[in-house]
Amino acid sequence: MRHREVASDSSSVRGERSRRVAAEKQSQEKTPPDSPMRRWLHPSRVVRRCAWLHALLLCVYVCIPFVVKSFPAIQAKIVFQNSVGLPLGNLSRPSEFNLSSSRAFFVPSTDGVLLGAWYIPAHGFSSADFPSSRPIVLYLHGNTGHRGGSHRVELYRVASLHGFDVVAFDYRGYGDSSNVSPSEDGVVADAVSVFEWISARSTSAIHMWGHSLGSGIATKTARLLSERGTPPRSLVLEAPFNNLREAARAHPLAKLYGLFPCFDWFFVSPLEASGLRFTSDEHVVHVKAPVTILHAKDDWIIPYSLGVKLYESARGRPASSGPVKLLLVDGEHGHGHKYLVRSAELSQLLRELASASRAGGGEE
Repeated sequence: MRHREVASDSSSVRGERSRRVAAEKQSQEKTPPDSPMRRWLHPSRVVRRCAWLHALLLCVYVCIPFVVKSFPAIQAKIVFQNSVGLPLGNLSRPSEFNLSSSRAFFVPSTDGVLLGAWYIPAHGFSSADFPSSRPIVLYLHGNTGHRGGSHRVELYRVASLHGFDVVAFDYRGYGDSSNVSPSEDGVVADAVSVFEWISARSTSAIHMWGHSLGSGIATKTARLLSERGTPPRSLVLEAPFNNLREAARAHPLAKLYGLFPCFDWFFVSPLEASGLRFTSDEHVVHVKAPVTILHAKDDWIIPYSLGVKLYESARGRPASSGPVKLLLVDGEHGHGHKYLVRSAELSQLLRELASASRAGGGEE
């Protein structure tokens, strides 16, 4: 019996070995030694291809600065990312962006430009109420997408819950506004036009609120309005920078070229050659309205240190221009660049603005 068991095991082993040999032979028949696949995967060829790929990437890395320097308009496209039409939806129907009580309209700007805009009434009121005597937040969004961005809609809703009417619009070239290439002067002219359009129809307090790039637009707009004697009731700057030059140096993409020789000459000078400066640290000194700067410490797009620098510049204004406040939000909350709307500091700020509006008139 034991002899038969050993013989059976030996037979099984031989059978397994035969099957393995047959499988290897079949594999060799399918992939002969000189097949293209074997040649492609040969170690020496893989090493050469990796070397070529590294050389190509290095060439691209070195060429990009020269391309940017030669074509300054590229920088303008980076600053104004108006081709990003997200989120998808029909901007003429605010309900598609969870704003059921709002209405869409257009505001004329300079050069025959029409600006797509929304009116979001305070919570519990109808869009037919406009103009009302309730305080208004005029919202200026950042450089990407359009006024229907989810974090922007979230802010409109929070402001509405605190008793504010909200007017949000898209700059030229953005959203459903006229398809005209944006520029610093152009988008500032758009903001002035919307402010004056509201002022012509309402005596309510208008609080100008700019986020990210919108903070640079809002600050320059508030300066122009102050010089005309019609400043906003207050200026709120969310995740702002002090000037575009330093914002460009601090941007995450710039870190790829942080050690590149003559970084400013290649990347920053073309911005200025395109007329893009957004020197908020210079403009804020001339704003004759209370200024609040709100920044998250975990903002990885615009470091909060630039918001602090802007605050220091604003403190140099005459006392008669109004108070300057800096609100820094701890990074542990994870609000980052776009979601300060979820912070307790922002809600408290809205309550204070609503109270100031009531004290100064401009609310039912």
